Amino acid sequence: MIRAVILDLDGTVYTGHVPVPGAADFVSFARDNSIRPLFVTNRSNRLPAEIVRHLGECGIPCGEPDVLTTSEATASHLQPGRAFCIGEKGLTETLAAAGFSLTDENPDYVIVSFDRHFDYAKLEKASRLIEGGADFIATNPDCGLKTDKGIVPGTGAIVAAVRAATGREPVMIGKPARIIMDMALKRLRMPAVDVICVGDNVTTDIPSGAAAGMRTALLLTGVSRREDADSSPVKPDWILDSFAGLVSLVARENGIQPVGQP
Repeated sequence: MIRAVILDLDGTVYTGHVPVPGAADFVSFARDNSIRPLFVTNRSNRLPAEIVRHLGECGIPCGEPDVLTTSEATASHLQPGRAFCIGEKGLTETLAAAGFSLTDENPDYVIVSFDRHFDYAKLEKASRLIEGGADFIATNPDCGLKTDKGIVPGTGAIVAAVRAATGREPVMIGKPARIIMDMALKRLRMPAVDVICVGDNVTTDIPSGAAAGMRTALLLTGVSRREDADSSPVKPDWILDSFAGLVSLVARENGIQPVGQP
């Protein structure tokens, strides 16, 4: 039985501002059959309210409790303290609201995330602060992000620069770490056995869901291809070409007759 579906966003539900075909129909199907969708994203630069508006533009009405970002997961996982951030307002405003003090003076944490204004000065500052004893935290490791303009550098590219400069490994909050998925299950108030994790990236979405004990489905709508799954150390339970396939899968697992089928 599937009672909830965790859905990745970029490359899964939409590509930039372009909805992935069938995503809105799947969410409607899920809700019509008492299956809760929860959107879990490794992106940290937008606030949940902004994502809710974006999903609404894609034909998917939802509220902020239906969205979990790596910024929220980071703020929840860490003890509030002093933090130097490489990131945008989705991260900084979330941390500030959670009681963190944003500073470059003796911080407890250096938190690295998606930042379209990343430069050498920020790299140098982050490196010096980590060498000085601050904990190195990364929201996620995605090196590339699929947009309507093609693949662009993601958080992982920035994390790699800080890692190379310091020789330190970060504490990873987002996928493929299970931290964010454990938080998702807590928000759903459901055991992992009742939830499936769906995403387009075999190196992040699939291992994260599997680590948290969920069954996983790779949608071939974004970053990863079927051959990537074949060579991956953590293989998805299902590989699907489209949301139509996901509807059929959930219907089969729950004994639901899809609309329009005899």
